[in-house]
Amino acid sequence: MYTLRDYDQEDFAAKLGKVREAGYDGVEFAGFADIPAEAMKATLEKSGLEAMGSHTRVEELMDHLDEVIAYNQVIGSSYIVIPYYKIESMEDVHSLVDIVKEMGPKIKAAGMDLLYHNHYHEFTNEFGDKPILEMLREATTEAELGFEIDMFWTTHADREPVGVMEHFGSRCKTVHVKDMVNKESKEMTEVGTGILDLKGIIGKAKSLGYKWVVVEQDRLKIDGYESVKISLDHVKAMLEDH
Repeated sequence: MYTLRDYDQEDFAAKLGKVREAGYDGVEFAGFADIPAEAMKATLEKSGLEAMGSHTRVEELMDHLDEVIAYNQVIGSSYIVIPYYKIESMEDVHSLVDIVKEMGPKIKAAGMDLLYHNHYHEFTNEFGDKPILEMLREATTEAELGFEIDMFWTTHADREPVGVMEHFGSRCKTVHVKDMVNKESKEMTEVGTGILDLKGIIGKAKSLGYKWVVVEQDRLKIDGYESVKISLDHVKAMLEDH
């Protein structure tokens, strides 16, 4: 839903309906447009979509964890995802670890997993000897934190996506499938129209037992609904090949 954040702001139900028309089975939320949980649940059921999960800012988790958990339980989410955390020092790493160690078990007890979604900077580390993402993995347990590895940002950091998925194993619960035109421009494009090994990524997701993979494109060059349809069509073609 982050891909379509600028579309149908006044009619969220219409947006969900168009997502279903494009062929999607579920959605990962990036905000709920001030719609109460029961109303959102009804809207999802009417549209024929499942709630895969929701991206939720750390600040909201810290201030309103019980409410976030309750909302996601009502709509049937499997995952609550931290979409971004500014990490520029070991203090920031320790801070994030403390946060997830407190919140992760509570979210797990409620029947969901807390995940961390990476960008480019977590594959680097200017203040330590290990990539930040690796430090987060080693400092937490699977019950406290899982990962939603973003395939675009993995490639942006010159890592090989399938290898990263293998390395994280069961700690990685799902991936963001997005594509890159080329490594020189590092420009986003619709899934299946760029350089990423979509076949390998989808094959590995299936072999690791992922329930979901998530299509996302932060920056659009064409109509958003056309974009998400193109991306999904390519993902489904790869699924059929496996």
